[in-house]
Amino acid sequence: MKKSLLAVAVAAALPAAAFAQTNVQLYGIADGGVAVVDRGTNVSNGFHVASGIQSTSRWGIRGTEDLGGGLSAVFNLENGYRLDTGESDASDARPAGLFQRRAVVGLAGGFGQVVLGRDYTTGFTAWGTTDIMGYGLFGNQLTYTANAGGITTRASNGIHYVSPTFGGLTVRAFYATGERDTAPKSLGNGMGAAAIYMGGPLRLQGFYQQFKVAQGTGTGTDKQYGLGGGFDFGGFRVVASYGEVDPVGDNNKTKSFSIGAGIKVGVGEILVQGIQIKRQSAGTDPKGTALGLAYVHPLSKRTNLYATIGTTRNNSTGTFVMRGSDVAFAPAQAGDDPKGFAFGIRHTF
Repeated sequence: MKKSLLAVAVAAALPAAAFAQTNVQLYGIADGGVAVVDRGTNVSNGFHVASGIQSTSRWGIRGTEDLGGGLSAVFNLENGYRLDTGESDASDARPAGLFQRRAVVGLAGGFGQVVLGRDYTTGFTAWGTTDIMGYGLFGNQLTYTANAGGITTRASNGIHYVSPTFGGLTVRAFYATGERDTAPKSLGNGMGAAAIYMGGPLRLQGFYQQFKVAQGTGTGTDKQYGLGGGFDFGGFRVVASYGEVDPVGDNNKTKSFSIGAGIKVGVGEILVQGIQIKRQSAGTDPKGTALGLAYVHPLSKRTNLYATIGTTRNNSTGTFVMRGSDVAFAPAQAGDDPKGFAFGIRHTF
């Protein structure tokens, strides 16, 4: 079904007068695949029909209204689902709700864009620009951001700002409130800023964000920061990133370093990435190295096939996972090295 027809279907559920003045679009991703995974000691290989190996399956509604004078109203509502079961992809990081991925409304103009609600943090957006895997396939950066707690993905109750792009440079910032009226009032508050440069073949990113968390009878500050860069040589591109998360307390930082590359092969592309994650943890110092290799083959502008193989090699105290976009395979026990391969199809609409 064409997008225009889908928009008509959406219009039937909206007030007619409002829709007549607003450009509304229904969009989404359907990603399904098959994976065979070995999680380690005393477990058999697992066979999985999985959703979200390359990209989290999702659907959303977004729209704009021209208010005149260069000003527009904007909104975006987005829901995640699991293609293999039809269930919501709600989790600890994505609380239950119809639009747990994004739910924002705001204004856009010459000043940039300001929206209110639940949206991606500046750090997560910046970090994704130097993930060769695009937050999907085995060996992608969600291994660090989500499962190793490197970067908070979304902020609710937030004010989110994106600047206009000047010479390839875009600035992002957000402030989120814990909405508390009793002490400690700052608990749950968060803020952050990022700069992203994308000019010609060069890309650079850097960010800092922090969140107030409970510490004793008051609050402490969890800090997250990182930087990265990449260069596109035409048929070959390379990226690298370094990040740290510094939670409340002593001697408990998590650090990550990664390098990735993409090589064009005909109409498709081979992707490879390595991510090393180290955590200071009361002398145990777990460490893991995630390795991923993938091939993405487009069938059209909106549909592609993919194949990926990966592993996460843990030291004796490491429990780091092997991660796709919306699937994660944990080691059977500390020190095990989960590994596997998968193939599938992704369609965007």
